[in-house]
Amino acid sequence: MTQRPLSVAVPWSLSHYIPLNGFHPLYQSLFDHRPDNITMSAWDNTELSNALRGDGRFRKELLAHVMQEQNRYKSEFESLLALKYTDAFFVPNIALTSLLPGDIEFHHTAPFPSMIRPFIFHCESFAPIFFPFMQQGSGNIDNVEALREHYGKIFSNPLCLGIFSHIPHTLEEIKKFFGSPDINAKLYPSRIGLTPRASKLSDDVKVRQLRAPRFLFINSANQNPENFIHRGGHIILRFWFKFNARFPGAKLYLRCRRPTDEILSELGVDLTHLRREESQSIIWIQDFIGSNELDRLMFHVHFFLLPSASLHSVSIMQAMANGAVPVVSDTVGTNQYVTHGHDGIVLNGVHANNWKADADTNILIDRFHRNLDLEDSLVQQIEENIIRLIDVPQEFNAIRLRAMVSAGTKFSGEEFSQDFWNQVRSLWDRYGCQKYQYDNAYKLIPPLEHCLVDTADWPRIFESVPQPMTRIYTGRGRVTELAGAFVYSAGNAKVGLHDWCVAAEYYKSGAPALRYVNDISELGGKYLTESRVLASHSFATYLSVLLFPYPRLHRFVARLHKKFRKFMNSYGIRNEEGHIDIQLVAQNISGMNVVRAQDHYYAIPQDGGAFSEEKANSGGYRLCFKASTLRRVLGKIMEYEAAQGPISPQSIVGEDAPILVEEGFSGFNIIRYADKFFAVPQGEGTFEHQRALAGGYSHVHVGITLDDTKHAISSYAR
Repeated sequence: MTQRPLSVAVPWSLSHYIPLNGFHPLYQSLFDHRPDNITMSAWDNTELSNALRGDGRFRKELLAHVMQEQNRYKSEFESLLALKYTDAFFVPNIALTSLLPGDIEFHHTAPFPSMIRPFIFHCESFAPIFFPFMQQGSGNIDNVEALREHYGKIFSNPLCLGIFSHIPHTLEEIKKFFGSPDINAKLYPSRIGLTPRASKLSDDVKVRQLRAPRFLFINSANQNPENFIHRGGHIILRFWFKFNARFPGAKLYLRCRRPTDEILSELGVDLTHLRREESQSIIWIQDFIGSNELDRLMFHVHFFLLPSASLHSVSIMQAMANGAVPVVSDTVGTNQYVTHGHDGIVLNGVHANNWKADADTNILIDRFHRNLDLEDSLVQQIEENIIRLIDVPQEFNAIRLRAMVSAGTKFSGEEFSQDFWNQVRSLWDRYGCQKYQYDNAYKLIPPLEHCLVDTADWPRIFESVPQPMTRIYTGRGRVTELAGAFVYSAGNAKVGLHDWCVAAEYYKSGAPALRYVNDISELGGKYLTESRVLASHSFATYLSVLLFPYPRLHRFVARLHKKFRKFMNSYGIRNEEGHIDIQLVAQNISGMNVVRAQDHYYAIPQDGGAFSEEKANSGGYRLCFKASTLRRVLGKIMEYEAAQGPISPQSIVGEDAPILVEEGFSGFNIIRYADKFFAVPQGEGTFEHQRALAGGYSHVHVGITLDDTKHAISSYAR
């Protein structure tokens, strides 16, 4: 008898710096390699937002369901901690989870199940399970009995089918904390792994040369600036100043936001030395780059440096798979990935310094705190181990090859997925799926049928940022990327944590109106300080607005319009103003302007003058990137910076001397340089154009006019 497919609902939420559920890269292989009898569903925020905005009846029905879920959830969990838990995960998020079609729910990192159908839970570390009441690095467990009661009620409930982890220590701590036979019976070890993007073993039988070694440090996917110190970025810089004097041809890539000079100074970083090396051997990659781009960067470097206070599984596995020798700390969980001297380097001291047993529960808890002696030791250990491998390149290449083999065998995403879903299927069958009939309210609100993520869109979502990240801000509007979508907010609207829920503006008083799109070009350049569209789009704009409440029809007509435009352009037919369809999409993306010309996107230097498609295609600009999608052309800019360093303007631009126009305007100095006005914070040193382009100031505002720059500063200050 053929098993019927098991459908899995995948909710997602946001927390402060922790991507909860949904689209964390650690779990991408569960989507990429799921068996044929497993289907997965999640909300498409763009479609859901469009439906809510355009259909008043649907909006009313959804809000009624939210209120119903609010009453049900709060009646089920009545303690004070439980009420805070409900508020933290936001009632509309919980209601939307209950509306997802699916037999079971899949949660990870921290649980917030709807409690109306079975669910499974997977986690890496112990502390984040109890978010927001406990976090990694806190050093203690507060409200032990309240936590045990609330989460014990969730995990011991028959709806909880299984609790999985690939870290044995985590399962032991769960067992120790709850002391519940019911919960113990639900604990299962799992594999872990990543989806392989390309096999590089065939290229790696050759010995890699180490005359000019390359190094990479990253903090985290959500780019939380605090993680620079937690991941050991200041330790890496200290090591680099010693190491680079001996190997002047070496390069250090730091894929993270550059901390301010004040923070770096407090961390003991020599700012004079740093600024000298920032134009030589140190390359900051401050914008988020997707996993494919990160793969290429990791394959390009020799060593991956992560003297971190806590485990960072994805980056370690990704580095090993791409042949970058991992240099990691001995924090809890590292021993599941790296064996010192075999497939990487393990630095000693972090475990002994940070991890202590809690006095009340005997649970091993980590506390982030600086220890200068430990930092000195880590710098010395990194230097000694790396120089030893550089001096004996055969040993380096042997470790590198073993790391790649380990990644392919121990961390196979396909085997992780098969093993995990087989266990889940077995638990579902044991639960008694034949007698279980889940009839959720989803079926009662027809528009929701068109608001689910298409299977083809999973890669786009996983490649995107898991936390809100500002892409463009002009003072008159902001574009933020989040989970596969671009989100436009007008003016300087403050967007709180819960406001990113697509239902927030209809549920929460004062929540800003957000517009979700899947491609930034769909915003039509409205977010720019100065937007110029060199073609007449009046009829297309009118039609787009008319069809906006009907997303499926809107997309169908948009495709027809695109094909029609391509046909017209292929025959040299111009619009009524005599122009080919050209649009300025974004300004000053790492010193480049992005222009859409017909069906292609071009990135040209800001100092390159007016855009000419013929000039771009014939190599007339000193630098030009071309791609069929906006995302790809942005990726090419990031790839170039990763390999070549920050994009510099032409020397003729740099010949203009900076002129201080106004000092101390809302805490910023405004400088005229070339044909633009730059505003940089007071107290962060003198203005340097190269530093501004490289993101070396905590904030930079750029305007065509002085008034534009002041307006951007005032909006930011508000």
